Amino acid sequence: MQIINETHYHGSDRIFSANNAVSTVVGAILLLGLLVAVTALVGVYYVPSWVADDEARHAQDVFVDFSAIPIHINKLVLANNTDAVSRQRIELGCGGIPIVSPGMSWGSLGAVPQEGNFIVKADVWTENITKNVTSGNFTDEHVNITNISSVSKFYIYIKNPCTGTVLINLSNPGGRAILRIGDCYDITTLRPNDVKILDELIITTDPDSLSLHQVNILSPGYGFSKVLSDADAPYNIMMSVSDEPLGSSSNIRYEIEYYEYNKTIEPYTKTSNGTMVYRSMNRYFLDQQFIYQNGAVFLCQPPDASMRIAPDVIIEDIGNYTYMTIPMVTVGTGVNRTPMISGSGVEELQMGLKYVNRITFADRNNTKRVNILIEPPEGDENFREEYLQEWADYFDAAVEGTSIRMTSTPPTDGSYTNTTISLIGDIHLEIKEIEIEGRIASII
Repeated sequence: MQIINETHYHGSDRIFSANNAVSTVVGAILLLGLLVAVTALVGVYYVPSWVADDEARHAQDVFVDFSAIPIHINKLVLANNTDAVSRQRIELGCGGIPIVSPGMSWGSLGAVPQEGNFIVKADVWTENITKNVTSGNFTDEHVNITNISSVSKFYIYIKNPCTGTVLINLSNPGGRAILRIGDCYDITTLRPNDVKILDELIITTDPDSLSLHQVNILSPGYGFSKVLSDADAPYNIMMSVSDEPLGSSSNIRYEIEYYEYNKTIEPYTKTSNGTMVYRSMNRYFLDQQFIYQNGAVFLCQPPDASMRIAPDVIIEDIGNYTYMTIPMVTVGTGVNRTPMISGSGVEELQMGLKYVNRITFADRNNTKRVNILIEPPEGDENFREEYLQEWADYFDAAVEGTSIRMTSTPPTDGSYTNTTISLIGDIHLEIKEIEIEGRIASII
């Protein structure tokens, strides 16, 4: 009789094998581990590189937008419209990678008033113009009027009968009008070296008249106005009467309205300050600052600084002196304005012109030395040193090829809180004052 092993029989009757269940679980665990490993590998080795590349491209885009600030300001100055507003949109941050790196980089943008002083100092010759009127008889030997910048009225009054010659001599560059007086009058006008402009122009009058006859010396037909217009201010006018009978000078009068030109040397100081700044807050790419100061744009990766857009300083030789125009741009924020904002979105930097003026001094070379004291924006000592050196290098290149000599002197304590740039030579200095309001506005 055959005996059946019931235990073995019932065991083979199970639906699932225990070994198959174990292999399924192990496979799932291995797959999950592979996924985690791949994710970790991507996160450690690839994501930082991808995000850094994205942040680098964003930094380049922001710099291009930020570099438009000097163009906006120049347009506002040219328009000279204090009601106009110039706008520049700038994206403060850039997006991450979904799932693996969803975060965003940040940035801040705005105006920083009362920072980065830019001070110009010079002892300059200034012009003072005053209006004067003089009149009288030719009772003295001659009449001498000095330091004239222009003449607006010039009359000679002659009473008949009278004889004599009125001589009007002009110095710098020189010229004269000769007015001969007799039964009729004629005028001869000469330039330097006796080159004639007008030769014996006859002025017909009543020879028997006892009244004063007015001769307008500035009448274009007499040519003396041409001599005056060719003269460089200041010039002198000397008048005299010759060949007249005794006492006849009382019959010849003059009246001149002129502007007196005086030059005095005076100390001059002008200060501008305020900057416009973008600061990045990246996750992987190097943080950068873009700084606008007094017409120049800097790209900064502290402690390094590089001037990428130069200011509108003009330095060029003209004849025997050097013409120099220095812009002085002050940046403020106005009242109840948002000066600075941080975030990741697109913000709008608005710029408005508050004031513009050109300050001129005496003609030609009006100073021998211009000192420019520059203070850097906030930063550590190494950054301040690099930043100020960029300004010094700029002026060193700007005077190259001119007759100007440049020196740069940092503080003696080595703190690099400022530097003084000295420009030495025969200089004609002009200052262009500009005041700008910079603020952040929400984009609607």
